Amino acid sequence: MTMQQRTEPSPAAVLISVAVLALVLTVAFGPLGFVIGLALFALMFIGSKKKPAEQSTSSRTRSRIRRLSTAGRVAIVGESYYQDAIAEVARHATAHSPDEPIPATAVLVPEPSDGHDRQAVRVDLLRGDGWAVTAGYLRTDQAADYQPLLLELAERGEVGSCPARIMGGGQRHYGVHLQLGAPRLLLLDHEALGTAPTMPAEHQVTVTGEEAHQHVLHRVVNGHTPVHVIAELRDCRIAKGSHTGEHTLEVLLEGECIGQLSYAMGLRYCDVAQEWRARTGRALCEAVIVNEGTRGLHAKLLLPR
Repeated sequence: MTMQQRTEPSPAAVLISVAVLALVLTVAFGPLGFVIGLALFALMFIGSKKKPAEQSTSSRTRSRIRRLSTAGRVAIVGESYYQDAIAEVARHATAHSPDEPIPATAVLVPEPSDGHDRQAVRVDLLRGDGWAVTAGYLRTDQAADYQPLLLELAERGEVGSCPARIMGGGQRHYGVHLQLGAPRLLLLDHEALGTAPTMPAEHQVTVTGEEAHQHVLHRVVNGHTPVHVIAELRDCRIAKGSHTGEHTLEVLLEGECIGQLSYAMGLRYCDVAQEWRARTGRALCEAVIVNEGTRGLHAKLLLPR
């Protein structure tokens, strides 16, 4: 991924320069100079006609962006070397309170050919125009764990992405934190929901009633556990038990119900889900499906505290 766009002289500027050179050659060498200048002019004119086709190839990354788990917080290092680039991203971010972190989107680029650290992972921030600028690197000990997974993505033409928060500014240097899950469950296994934002993954919440939806869970995991997925929360009413008729949230995977939150958890998260739905269009969260042996498959939601 290229950090900045390469600047090329315009075709008009090139033609004017060559025309001036041809005039100088004519004055200095007479007819022979005129012939040489005319030849140069023709060559540059042909080259200028070909240039737009070459420039049409963007130097931005052609990799498909693959969203990564946000269930964790990772601070990066080396931001002091990239203050101008981070400031540029911060200036163009959406409006925010001066005391709040500035939201951004990061992409993680493995650099196995780095001469200083072959396990290096570079952290770039996406600008509004889709170009990326370098903001720093993962710590060496963390990069060693993340790089193999990121290299797997690179082989498939993908680059990992996660939300970032820009801290500081003003009189202080900028710092960057990533909302990034642990390597063990880094890759979300289902991408059908695209890049829609998910609620902060800070607290594990149990789903109830999964025993009636094991066929859906088995289809999703396809024989592999644990599986890290994106679930959707939707308003519903409790159908049985002491809280029959009360509001709670049902949990959907790929559009099919796999269970619901308990009455107590529904009370806690109904308003949170409604607010998130109003902001983003859907109440989405990360979830981990695990195999609990004789109890079957179960989903653990990752929700805000």
